Amino acid sequence: MAEFDKIIKGGTIVDGTRIPRYKGDIAIKDGLIAEIGHIDPGRGEEVLDADGMIVAPGFVDLHTHYDAQLFWDPYCSISCWHGIT
Repeated sequence: MAEFDKIIKGGTIVDGTRIPRYKGDIAIKDGLIAEIGHIDPGRGEEVLDADGMIVAPGFVDLHTHYDAQLFWDPYCSISCWHGIT
C-alpha cells in the first residue's frame, strides 16, 4: 500500500508565503498536504505530472467590481459563484 494518496510531481510551487517560487513535489494524504519537497513517485498511489505548471493553493480574492456587476447581475451574486474563493 502506498504511503500517499497522490503526489503532484515536478510543478512550480507558489505557496503564498512570499518566498520565491520553486520546483518541487507535493504529497497528499487523506485530502491534506502531507509533505513538500522531492518525493519518490513510488510512495504515491497516484502521480500527477505537473511539469511546466504552477501549483498553488486556492486564493482569496477580496477585490470585486460589484458596481459594474449590477449591469449583468441584478442580484449582485456572491463572488464565489463566479469562480473566486
